Amino acid sequence: MVKSESDSSPASSTPRRRLPPAERRAQILEAALPCFARRGYVGAGTRDLARAAGITEPILYRHFDGKAGLFEAVVSGAGDRLTSMLSATVGGTKGAPHRLRVLAEALPRILGEHRDELRVLNAAALAHEEPAILRAASHCAQRIGRALAAAFRGTGLKPGVRAETAGFLLLEVGLGAAMLRPLAIQEMEADDYVERVIRALLGGLAG
Repeated sequence: MVKSESDSSPASSTPRRRLPPAERRAQILEAALPCFARRGYVGAGTRDLARAAGITEPILYRHFDGKAGLFEAVVSGAGDRLTSMLSATVGGTKGAPHRLRVLAEALPRILGEHRDELRVLNAAALAHEEPAILRAASHCAQRIGRALAAAFRGTGLKPGVRAETAGFLLLEVGLGAAMLRPLAIQEMEADDYVERVIRALLGGLAG
């Protein structure tokens, strides 16, 4: 028999408070993000995802069309948060060189605060056998890259450097950093590494 939303969770016999559908969906998405970030799409099972949210699998399926539907929603939410963060980071600054430096200096903070969002996007790119997920990941990456490109339109880039090139290059840098950061690579942890990255980006992109 399928349990109701007010049944006890898999890990506890204490009855749960019934949540409105929108709140329950938000709760599941919040719990699924770090689970997918750690295990990837293939490694995270519906049992793991339900347990992380403190619900049963039938309740998970009541709100999402299985693991694929949940993952697509997680990827979409990650895109929303990352594009909003980028807009907030460069807001109030003008000129490509200044915005480039602001973004590069913010990279350690971005990797700390949005680590799971970036790792989920990397995980989505590895889901080769799931066309719907690849489409969702591509759409998310395009949104982020275009948001970055929009920040560099106008003056300040080197002649011949397009805003789209700068934007999507920074997207690659961010995703690569999110993938490599857990490896604790000695050269990338040097005190002056971020400043050297900033100089390299400014030298290559800014006029």
